[in-house]
Amino acid sequence: MRTLQKFILALSLLVAFTIKLNAQNKIEIVIVGSAHDNSKSTINFQSVIDKLKNFKPDMVFGEYLPKDDYAKLEESNWAKELFKKNHAYLEKLNPESPKNIGVEIKRDLKALAKFAYYHKTRMNLAVNYAKNWDRGNTDYQIFVLENYMKQSFGKEELATYNKMFGGTDSLKKIGFYRPGSEYSKIYFPLIYQLKQDRIYNMDCQTYDRPWSEAWHKTDSLYKILTDKAKTDSTSQEAATVKAIEKYWSYDKDEAKVFNADPYAGMNTVKYGILDEAWNFYGGSHFYGYAGFPTETVKEMIAQWTLRNEGMCKNIIEQAKAQKAKRVVVGVGASHRKWMEEILAKNPAVKIINYNDLH
Repeated sequence: MRTLQKFILALSLLVAFTIKLNAQNKIEIVIVGSAHDNSKSTINFQSVIDKLKNFKPDMVFGEYLPKDDYAKLEESNWAKELFKKNHAYLEKLNPESPKNIGVEIKRDLKALAKFAYYHKTRMNLAVNYAKNWDRGNTDYQIFVLENYMKQSFGKEELATYNKMFGGTDSLKKIGFYRPGSEYSKIYFPLIYQLKQDRIYNMDCQTYDRPWSEAWHKTDSLYKILTDKAKTDSTSQEAATVKAIEKYWSYDKDEAKVFNADPYAGMNTVKYGILDEAWNFYGGSHFYGYAGFPTETVKEMIAQWTLRNEGMCKNIIEQAKAQKAKRVVVGVGASHRKWMEEILAKNPAVKIINYNDLH
C-alpha cells in the first residue's frame, strides 16, 4: 500500500513538474494594439513604455516588412513602392556602398555595443540598413540619431549628418523620421531604454493584391446598400444600415473611458469587436442581413486572416531562432485581436494582454 502511495505521489510530482516546465518553456507574447498616428495624443507615453519595459522583453517587433520579402513582392505593391523611394533617397545622398553590407552592419553594431556615441558609425549603420532593405532598423537608427545623439554633435558631425541624410525636415518629408508614429512614441524609446540594438520586422504583404480586390468589391456593394437605405428608409436595407451604425458605436460612457486611455482601450475585447465592424463594413455579425455584402466580406476576412497568420509565423520563427522567452509586438490596433487568437492556438505560446501588465 505504501509503495502504491509513493508511486502515486511520485507520478503527481512528475506531472506537476512537467506542467511547470511546459509553462516555463512557452514564449510569452504581448501584442500591443497601437495607433499609427499619435501626433495629437496627450497621453503619457512613458507610462506605456514602462509597462512594456517591466515585462522585460527579449525582443521587440514592429509592423515592418522583413528585408528579404521586398524582393518577393510585385513591383506595384504599395510597401515596396514606398520603400523604393526611401531607398533611392539615401542611395542618391550616399552612392558608395561597402563590398559586404551584412559584414559592415555586424561590425558597426559590435562597435556601438562597446561605445554608443560613435556618431559617424551610427550614421553609416543607418544608411547601410536602408541599402540592405531593412526599413525598420533604418528608422530606428535615425530615431536614435535625432533624439539621443544629435544634441551632442560637433560642427563637423552635424555637417556630415546633413550631407548623409539631408536634415530633419527632409527625413520627415521622405518618411524616415515620423515623430507622431507609434515607433517614435513607444517602441523605439522602449528598445533604447532596454539597451537593445534593433527592432525585429514581422509584417506580411504577400496577400495585399487579393485583399485589395476583395475590399474594392465590398466597398462597391456597400455603397449600393447605403444608397438603397437612403432612397427608402422603410426598406430592409435601411434596417441593416441602422443596425450596423448602432452596433459599431461606443456609448457615451464607453467613449469617455476609451478617450481617457486609448492604449488601454485599443487592447480590450470591446475594441476588438468594434474594430472588426469598422474595418469590414459591419463584419461577420451581419452575415445574411438584407443587402449586406456577406460573400465579399468573407473574402476580405479570409485575406486579412492570411496576412495575420503570416505575421504570426514571422514572429514565432524569429523568436525561436533567438531563443526568446518574452516578446513585445507593436502593431496596428486592427491586427491585435486576430493575432492574439492565432497565436493562442500555438501550444508553444502564452498570450499576455497589454492590460494585464503592471
